[in-house]
Amino acid sequence: MTKIMTCIVCPLGCQISVIDGEAEGYTCPRGKNWALQEAAMPMRILTTTVLLEGGELALLPVRTQGPVPKSKLTDCLRQANRLRVQAPVQAGQVLCPDLAETGVSLIAARTAGKK
Repeated sequence: MTKIMTCIVCPLGCQISVIDGEAEGYTCPRGKNWALQEAAMPMRILTTTVLLEGGELALLPVRTQGPVPKSKLTDCLRQANRLRVQAPVQAGQVLCPDLAETGVSLIAARTAGKK
């Protein structure tokens, strides 16, 4: 099976083809690694917001500490939408240690104080 994709690792935007686990058309090793990973199991960093109770903000921006499988993004969003966080919160604070059983933590992307 052939997958053709535009590399997003650097500004060059190489057209990389992945055929049977072999990459062609890349100009840097990072592009090759990205294309092979993307063809085998696409991963994404999830960014969203959660409700912040008693804080100076109504919604707190959050993100996953690392990439999660693209197939699990919906499960991660569902769990994040149920999350309620009490202020104060520090940027980088772990809010959910194992988001949707991915092994990746959900962390605060911003510091938010109390009202």
